[in-house]
Amino acid sequence: MTARYYFVFDSRNQAIYMETMLKAKGYRVELKPTPGRLGKGCSSSLAVYGQPIEIKNMRNLILSYRMSVKGIYKAIQTGQFTDYDKVY
Repeated sequence: MTARYYFVFDSRNQAIYMETMLKAKGYRVELKPTPGRLGKGCSSSLAVYGQPIEIKNMRNLILSYRMSVKGIYKAIQTGQFTDYDKVY
């Protein structure tokens, strides 16, 4: 089962750059507003649906580009509420 993850960066520019790089590698990512519960600062993050191994591979690729990831969060839907669990 695929889950939704949010990659939160230090800046919007990093999020936009990594969206381009990840799409070029064949990953399905989407630039979305950062949910308010995930912190202030960067207004955009990358939303990804995937398996844990895919998320780990994307994280490693992002780090290889020397980007600063503030956190990677898994969205957990409970009824109409969404909570977030930090995985990296």
